Amino acid sequence: MDELEKNSGENNSKTPIRFSKEDKIQRLKERRKRKGSRKKKIILTFVAFFLAFIGFFGFKAWSMLSQILAGTGINAPGLLVNLSSSQLKGESSGRVNILLLGMGGDGHPGGNLTDTNIVASINTKKNEVAMISIPRDLYVNIPGNGYGRINEAYADGEREKYSGGGPALAKETVSKTLDIPIHYYVRVDFEGFRKIIDAVGGIDIDVKENIYDPYYPDEEMKGETVYSIKKGMHHMDGKAALKYSRSRKTTSDFDRAERQQQVISAIKNKVLSAETFFNPVKIANIMDALGSHVKTDFGTGDAKRLYETGKKVETDKIISKVIDSSETGLLVGANVGGASVFQAASGNWDDVRDFVRNIFDGAYIKDENTAIIIHDASGVYGTGDKLETSLKKMGFNVKDSVRDKTTAKDTSITDFTGGKKPYTIKYLERKIEVKADLKDRPSEGEDADTDIVITIGRDYQE
Repeated sequence: MDELEKNSGENNSKTPIRFSKEDKIQRLKERRKRKGSRKKKIILTFVAFFLAFIGFFGFKAWSMLSQILAGTGINAPGLLVNLSSSQLKGESSGRVNILLLGMGGDGHPGGNLTDTNIVASINTKKNEVAMISIPRDLYVNIPGNGYGRINEAYADGEREKYSGGGPALAKETVSKTLDIPIHYYVRVDFEGFRKIIDAVGGIDIDVKENIYDPYYPDEEMKGETVYSIKKGMHHMDGKAALKYSRSRKTTSDFDRAERQQQVISAIKNKVLSAETFFNPVKIANIMDALGSHVKTDFGTGDAKRLYETGKKVETDKIISKVIDSSETGLLVGANVGGASVFQAASGNWDDVRDFVRNIFDGAYIKDENTAIIIHDASGVYGTGDKLETSLKKMGFNVKDSVRDKTTAKDTSITDFTGGKKPYTIKYLERKIEVKADLKDRPSEGEDADTDIVITIGRDYQE
């Protein structure tokens, strides 16, 4: 028999308590069970963060994660066996949208302003993923705060104690601007970004062009210093990758957005590599970085469904886009109250929203390469040209826009392909709000080599 001592009430006298062998065995089992439960909760929490951060890049990581945890008697699917497999938010409509936010965080001036704003969208029906970068200087309506740069939304929400805080206001702002639901968010600060890259031993980046930025913030965040890097392959630690991702003064916000996507993809490749996934030290370091520098509204209950959905996604099914102000872009630069911002080129958000809503269809539209001719019979000068410009921005093959001599009452879409260009037809029907008519292709005339003819009638509304 063993003797254990216990405080006995107010006089603090110590009374020996004796336990039988059976009692000791039972207590040991309970202690091990509690430790196992705590261990399981810690791993489940990591799983949720891990999925939120890189899940949309390559869900095949789960098979690797299972192997790593196998030595402990725990595997990724096993961790999730007791969780309900309810649908993710947005899954019933075929798309789960996640807002990725990167910011300075504590100790940085303007630490709650989001330098990175990316919508990661998972198409659960086609098993594809898209990343859409939103410029930080996009001038939008922030609910309850009037117009401002989109990177101010999170800070406004935190400062004004908005219901749900900065994440909720950032989600609502992006949702209303792009006219899509935002189901989840993941927020990482600069220190977490740096630590994650250092935890995996750095990343390899192919720098596309020389960068010289004499206006990069210095270490104390009180002045400026020179940041420069030469074109070519570079191995970057977290500090170098952060500078590469943040520099923009001598390039542009859109160049920076592309670099951010490049860095995120490099992190994905390194995290999913065998040298990381089979290295418990690196995994522990990643867990530490995620735990203290990342916030998300993914719950552990979402993990099982993400796992089930993610098994079907191939890592090469990733589309990366930047909403930009290039010659064929959707934005234009403007000056509002002395501040340089970006606004919708068309004067409203319709083209931007079309671009975002049809991001997955875009690759198929390009592959279909449908020959389109527009007949402008609206009687309003320039209507056909505007539609042509809009469709070309979306990647459509518009051969010509012809102004008809006579007007037509009704707008129509004529399909000469026998329905063989489904993605193009689906998009045009949604945009123009008319059903396509199937007809035999004419053997001669200007429409003989055309797949689809759009006739703009007097009823057409832009």
